[in-house]
Amino acid sequence: FKKQHGAGIAQLDLTLQSGQIVGLVGTNGAGKTTLLRMMSGVLPIESGSVATNGTALSSQELRRRVGFMPEHVRWSGHESVEQTLVEFALLRGCSKDSALDILGVIGLKNRASSPLDSLSQGMRQRLSLGIALLGTPDVLVLDEPFNGMDPVAIDAFKRLLQSLAAKGIAIVISSHHLFELDQLIDTLALLHRGQLVAHGTTVSIQEKLGFEQLTEVCLDSELPEKLMKNLDILEHSSTTLKHHMILQSVPKNLLNDIVELGIGVITWREIQPSLIELLCAATGLDRQSIGMDVENSAWLPMRKLQEEEE
Repeated sequence: FKKQHGAGIAQLDLTLQSGQIVGLVGTNGAGKTTLLRMMSGVLPIESGSVATNGTALSSQELRRRVGFMPEHVRWSGHESVEQTLVEFALLRGCSKDSALDILGVIGLKNRASSPLDSLSQGMRQRLSLGIALLGTPDVLVLDEPFNGMDPVAIDAFKRLLQSLAAKGIAIVISSHHLFELDQLIDTLALLHRGQLVAHGTTVSIQEKLGFEQLTEVCLDSELPEKLMKNLDILEHSSTTLKHHMILQSVPKNLLNDIVELGIGVITWREIQPSLIELLCAATGLDRQSIGMDVENSAWLPMRKLQEEEE
C-alpha cells in the first residue's frame, strides 16, 4: 500500500447538534472521506477522540451510534432490495421488521421485490442510506451522496434528509459543490489539507471573511447615466436585448427605482461565492495553490479565522 507521510486530519474540533445538517466541503484530497470514516469508527483515531456529553466513544460504540454511507456502493445482482436490507440488518444485529420499516422511510417500499440491477442511481443511493439507518443511529455521515443523481433525484433525496433531521438525527454531508447543499444545510464546514479552516453558517463565514454581497442584474434596457454613476459595478456587458451587470453593495431602493422607470427586470439574484473563493479567503492561498494535488504539495498548517498563521 502506498502511504503518504504527514497528518491526515489534524487540529480539528467540530461539534454536532441533534437535528442539525452540516455540509463538509473541500477540494479533492482535503480529507473529507478520512474524517467521515474516523467519525463513524471505520478508521482508528491515533490522537484525540470523538465524544458525546464529554465521554469519549470507542470505535465499536461509534459504529453503533453513527450510520455511514460511503461514496461508492455498487449495488448489482438479482437479489431484491428487501433481501439486501434484511441481510445487512441481521449483520448489524437488527430485526427483520426494522429492515422492513426502513424500506418505508427511504421510499423503497414499492420496490422491495425489485432486483438490484433494476434500480436507478437515486434508488441505489436511497438503499445505501437505508443501510446506514439500520440500528437507529444518532448521527448520519454521508460521503458524496449526490454523485450520479439527476436534479429530480437530488431534490427528493434532500427532502428525505430533511425529514430525518426533523426526527433529531444529526447529519454530516460531504460534497465538492456548494450548490448541492443549497437550502439544505444548517452550517458549513470548510476542510483543507486535513484542517477545519472555517465553520458556521454560510452567511457568517462570508461576513468573517469579508465578502461583500454581489448581485447579478439583467435588464431589458440600459439604466440612465444618473443611476449608473451611483452603482458599484464590477462587470457590465450589453446586447440589443439584454443589459447585464454584477453589482457590489446594491442600494436599498435600486429595484424600486428600476421598476418605476418602466425597465424590465430579466434577472435579479444574489451571487454566492464559490467553494474555491471561500477556501482561498479562509486559508490565505491563491487559486493555483488551492487546486494543487495534496500528494504533490507539502502539508502545512493552515491559519484559522481570526487567528494568526502558525
